[in-house]
Amino acid sequence: RLPARLEAAFWEKTGGLRRRLRGLLGILARRRQRRRGRAVAEPREKALSPLAYPCVGPEPGAPYFAVTPDSPDFPPETLEALLLVAAAEDLDLVEAGWAEPSRVAGLPPAEIRSLEGGGAWLLRRPGTTRQESLAGKVLPLLGGPPADEPAEPKVCWPFFKQSGAYRFPPTGGAGRTFCTRVDFRLGAMPPLEGPPTVLFLLPYLAIGGAERLLFDLLGAWNGYRVLIVTLEPHLASLGENVGQARRHTPHVHTLGDWLPRETHLGALFHLLRRYRVNTLVSWNGTPFFYDEVKAIRDAFPRLRILAQLYHHEGAYFARNGPAARTAIDGHLAVNRAIATALEKELGVPPGKIYLLHHGVELPPEKAATSREKERDRLRQELGLPADGIVLGTFIRLHPQKRPFDILALARLFAGRPVYFLLVGGGPLEAEIEAELAARPVPNLFRRPMVADARGLYPAVDLCLLASAYEGLPIFLLDGLARGIPCVATGVGEIPELLAEGGGIAAPVGDLAGLAAAIETLLDEEERRRQGAIGRRAIAERFSLDAFATAYRRAIFPDGDDAAP
Repeated sequence: RLPARLEAAFWEKTGGLRRRLRGLLGILARRRQRRRGRAVAEPREKALSPLAYPCVGPEPGAPYFAVTPDSPDFPPETLEALLLVAAAEDLDLVEAGWAEPSRVAGLPPAEIRSLEGGGAWLLRRPGTTRQESLAGKVLPLLGGPPADEPAEPKVCWPFFKQSGAYRFPPTGGAGRTFCTRVDFRLGAMPPLEGPPTVLFLLPYLAIGGAERLLFDLLGAWNGYRVLIVTLEPHLASLGENVGQARRHTPHVHTLGDWLPRETHLGALFHLLRRYRVNTLVSWNGTPFFYDEVKAIRDAFPRLRILAQLYHHEGAYFARNGPAARTAIDGHLAVNRAIATALEKELGVPPGKIYLLHHGVELPPEKAATSREKERDRLRQELGLPADGIVLGTFIRLHPQKRPFDILALARLFAGRPVYFLLVGGGPLEAEIEAELAARPVPNLFRRPMVADARGLYPAVDLCLLASAYEGLPIFLLDGLARGIPCVATGVGEIPELLAEGGGIAAPVGDLAGLAAAIETLLDEEERRRQGAIGRRAIAERFSLDAFATAYRRAIFPDGDDAAP
């Protein structure tokens, strides 16, 4: 369509202007920070010489000071993170210790703890005092806080114990933190041999379907080296999955939490070269990827670059201008609408388009008595009525998911034995809570975000989704895999998913249509029939094994499997 082509052309032609505008806004923001007495990050005009390898040593005056990489209490992946930060910001000393975040912004953090039993490494700039060294970067070890810490730390930053690294607020006076090219400074570090390697580039590691899908994929693979790199600062409202990621691979770098944005490209170049990455996959999309994909291609001409897309209108779909389409080797479309739009609207050759449906694990079918006992136990734990029909919605509270439609639907069924379970957190959480406080919905039960919602499915009879757009939602696939039918808006691949049964779809925003679909599935026999159809569809078309095999063939086409 012409609008899509015009939007793609806009992103392509205005790239330089947008970068200059971002730079100007950044300068203004830095000046404002300086007036407020905050340390800032600015590019260094003249690059320093590359560091000799190894870049660590115990003697005073060494470029960096740290224990040897083979120390059993010091994972080499943490050393890698330290070197990335030190190279980017010209830090000269690494001290052993662990520190909590400040209780109040602008106040010094807690005192340094001993490294025994766990800890972190503090990076200090030249000429700073011991106390001031805490004002820079603190990188917790992969194991979390020290073993002698209480189960709940006194300083409660959300998910602090499981998260990999945070950028602490600078507490020093006005000044500048200079940045250099990370890949140049660490250029003397030799590449590491190893198995075929893939780097997944994500915005963040939140609690959501995209992250769950990635972890399921990695859990089904063997024999590959995997790097996970994120670029945006962690947002507590989205939940956090860094600990889960590290159960699949030790190579997890949350760059947005502990590196200035200006240094991300150099850090990515270093990781691509250091680990001899075969394939880079943009997973869930980032502006950084589309802004820098040409630079990545120019620097690594033999690197295989893949981009996953979850929607066929606007956003990252429209960022696929001519330069991006030339640099990208393959577009991973999660539904047919995306695949069709890539070919028909953007002119992407069919050979560069991979239609890769999501897949989920099919749990074993349980006996009726076992299901009833589990349902009764879980409903009691959640405070749900033992009898009646329960509709579950497990989502990120974001405008895309239209959570206020769930509240409106619950009000339509008020006074009847029909109950709604809304689980999740996100940017609309405060608004949802305020709405429920102002206008209570007695048949709606709210529960906060959980790391893995699969344990909640036995409590519900129907899955309900009111999204404005979707690719192929994991929430529905998980429900159908358990024989739970669904009511959902007909977006993305949902109409095809339900073409033969398993639930009923209605237009976006059509509350009457969604309510009518719910009425149809209040009948127990109809729910049982539709649920059986949905479970069969998952087994035949959306299995985890098929999903993992298809992705392996797309990511490593020169391996044992032929390219699709």
